[in-house]
Amino acid sequence: MKKKLLYCFSLLISFVLLAVSLFFNFTYSSFDSNKVKEEVANLSSYNYAGRLPGSNENLLIGELIRKNFTDSKLVPLNETYSEDFTTLCPIKTNTIPYLTISSNGIVIEDLKYGVDFKEDMLNFKKNSVTFSKSDTVNINTNSIEVTADAENYLFYVAKDNDFSFRSSFMSDFPYNMAIMINTNTYNKILDSVRAGLDVSVHVPFTTEEKTISNIVGVLKGSNSKLPPLVITSHYDHLGTDGLGNTYNGALDNASGTSFMLELQRSLSTYAKPKRDIIFVALNAEEFGLLGSKNFAETNKDKLEGAEVINFDMIGSENYPITFMLGEKAKDTDSKLLKSVEKLSKKYDTPYEIEYKDSSDHASFTNVGLDALSFCHSDMTKIHTPNDKFEFINTDAIDSVYTIVEAKIKDSSYGNITVFFHDKYSILIFSFLFGILIAAPFANKKKSTQ
Repeated sequence: MKKKLLYCFSLLISFVLLAVSLFFNFTYSSFDSNKVKEEVANLSSYNYAGRLPGSNENLLIGELIRKNFTDSKLVPLNETYSEDFTTLCPIKTNTIPYLTISSNGIVIEDLKYGVDFKEDMLNFKKNSVTFSKSDTVNINTNSIEVTADAENYLFYVAKDNDFSFRSSFMSDFPYNMAIMINTNTYNKILDSVRAGLDVSVHVPFTTEEKTISNIVGVLKGSNSKLPPLVITSHYDHLGTDGLGNTYNGALDNASGTSFMLELQRSLSTYAKPKRDIIFVALNAEEFGLLGSKNFAETNKDKLEGAEVINFDMIGSENYPITFMLGEKAKDTDSKLLKSVEKLSKKYDTPYEIEYKDSSDHASFTNVGLDALSFCHSDMTKIHTPNDKFEFINTDAIDSVYTIVEAKIKDSSYGNITVFFHDKYSILIFSFLFGILIAAPFANKKKSTQ
């Protein structure tokens, strides 16, 4: 009788274990790099006009991300998914750009916008200036610095006379306006100033204070008292220039945002993690890491002890993964870096390490958190209109995910949870259940012999 009860109990347990394994495996929706590339195509499409902070298109992207979080049943970290802050933003005007050379109010030469000169987005504290040799004009090898009416302006020769590169916006840039010029324009300005002529320039941009948002969603863990894992990426980019060229920003950083969105979608179908996993779509990275700075400083107490993984530029073929840490982390012992290095070696994935404050990880490093960025440091197309989704490579995306998946499972899920989500658990429990089902028939056959 006891043997029969033990057998029935074992059969029941093996059936339950198999059922649990089947449930976990069939309810889990795995990460799909093709979906990442599809979302990169969407976020970097002309519909969103370069996602410039302060623009309607930037607001639409924020709403799209919020919907992704709610669809995955993520909850807000604070009162709402949107965490607002204010900043100066570049705004297009309906004015006509010009760079003219004149004498006594009569225009001698009118240079062509987009051919001879063009604004850089560094700053637009002022959008017009007129100067001559009566002002302070400092001549450098490839640039001209002008001080007129106690205001500073910069004219610099663009590399290869190519105006396609667009800098990030910096409201504290020491010049009130930065103008890209070609070599011919550089020479004409110098000749004009020496001849006592007036040089006037105007660009079709100004600045305006706007309220913009980070979007934050939390995948709740079983123990919210544990330090959270924070996953971030910035969704903003550089908008459009005065010529109507769109800076789509596929690699920088529709790719990182799309990677994060697919990661949170997939993990939301996995079992509950041990700790909270906080997903943050950051804004205004291109304005000097403003979104991450605001989020890190505002939520510092809630993030105590957290590890922060940022995704910025994911998906360039034939580039090693760069693990980028903040400059302040150079002489510190980063457990996060050691863990991803170990996984990179395990999966034979090429990687490099850099210490730069050139992405959002730096804001978290600066408040004392262990943070790094995953990126493919392909600088060939970023900040130009040629940064398009066609160049995103799914194999490169998968190489990042392999490490990220292992890191997240190691740090945020128990071994039993991971085991039950593995398809091998189905095979093991199916084999065990099959043996138990077959055992009575085998014993019956043996007793009749």
